[in-house]
Amino acid sequence: MKRLRRGLLGGFAALLLAFPTLALADPADGILGSWLVETRDAVIRFSRGADGSYEGRIAWQLHNRYDASDGPDWNGKIVVDRNNPDPALRSRTLDGMLMVWGLRFNPGDQEWSNGHVYNADDGHTYRCLVRLKDPDHLHLRGYVGITLLGGSTVWTRVDSVPPRLGEAPPHG
Repeated sequence: MKRLRRGLLGGFAALLLAFPTLALADPADGILGSWLVETRDAVIRFSRGADGSYEGRIAWQLHNRYDASDGPDWNGKIVVDRNNPDPALRSRTLDGMLMVWGLRFNPGDQEWSNGHVYNADDGHTYRCLVRLKDPDHLHLRGYVGITLLGGSTVWTRVDSVPPRLGEAPPHG
């Protein structure tokens, strides 16, 4: 029995030495990486901001140009932040744009809260909180004032971004 216990402990120690990130993994960093949004038309990549909070930027969009359904004035043009309430920001492209910011991890609740999410579809910024349903599914709740007044979405972790419409898949 002692030999079995020593063998298990030795195996566990060897595992930690072989994969040191297992021993040092910060649960707050579980949000880091790329996430395919529920509508499957964008990938948001989370990183840590300069102030230690977590933020997400658009890493990929299915449609990075407007098409004929957007009207003749927009057809073929790069997708921009055209619904922004600030006219000076309406010409900025969405690729690489900061969409989620200010999230701070709360270990007691196992969630990232006190953040903001920008919705380019309506040009509004909402408060938000994020929870991991499991390591590969993120639940984001955007709201106004209190969490009851809002909506939720589930994003899926991805290792790479899919090709845009009309593009060949990335080689790798």
